[in-house]
Amino acid sequence: MIVKGGFFVAEKENASRLRAADFARICGTNKRTLHHYDQIGLFAPALRGENGYRYYSQEQYDVFMVISALKELGMPLLDLHLHLHQKEDRSVIEASGIQHATKGGVLEKGCLVFARQVERELAQLRRIQTMIRTKRKLLEQGRRAVCGQVFFEDCPPALLILSEPIHSADPAVAAPILYEHLARCHREGWNEGYPFGAMISGKSLAAGRFDEYACYFTQVEHPAAGVPLFEKPAGRYAAICLQGDYHRAREAYRQLLDEISARGLRPVGCSYKEGLWDEIAQRDPAQYRTKISVAVE
Repeated sequence: MIVKGGFFVAEKENASRLRAADFARICGTNKRTLHHYDQIGLFAPALRGENGYRYYSQEQYDVFMVISALKELGMPLLDLHLHLHQKEDRSVIEASGIQHATKGGVLEKGCLVFARQVERELAQLRRIQTMIRTKRKLLEQGRRAVCGQVFFEDCPPALLILSEPIHSADPAVAAPILYEHLARCHREGWNEGYPFGAMISGKSLAAGRFDEYACYFTQVEHPAAGVPLFEKPAGRYAAICLQGDYHRAREAYRQLLDEISARGLRPVGCSYKEGLWDEIAQRDPAQYRTKISVAVE
């Protein structure tokens, strides 16, 4: 054996091969893992010495990195083994001891699986990043809000995913619709961090039926193609924030409508009730903050 750059390598014709310990150090793993992969037939050494030592080639580094990445993404070792060792359309490179796929073969298929998995993981990370950004924005809005006071603001349009229609004040009718809406948003990956909200039609609002929701909604900023959306119109809105139980909003609705009337304005369209602070921001329900708004003219 000779030493090159701090690594022990085999002599003469095997001078480009590394002992298991050194190959493990390069790959950020350990000998035990390499031995285990060899024992289950997943990743064999390039050469076995007469003394029983395992030797690995530099060409095996990239293959090991792919295996490691797939494992980190949650692919079971058995599945990795099947991808790399199917009998169809493959060739074995004797010099390296690695199972290689020919063009269109197993390793290529494994890389496609890896690429799809990476895309799924990246999409999930982007969703998490969006959720965190949204929660921070809502926290700041709740922090700035002066509860119990009507204010006016110019709002940009917003994209909403709507539940099935409700048009009832009966919780037995509304609750199943809400649960199905939330399940659908989760199933389709539409949750971007906005709490669900509730809309009341202009007719119900004028009649003082503040518990009669038209539908529930979830706001999205990056909808997927083909998702049915409702656009909340841009414009001037009157709004009020209340602190405490989301469902105890009757007085806030009345105060909002009275202030609109006192200013010689009138509400236009549906009202929107949406959470700013929920259990993510505050453990105490008495500290929850909810915003109610309606367009005015």
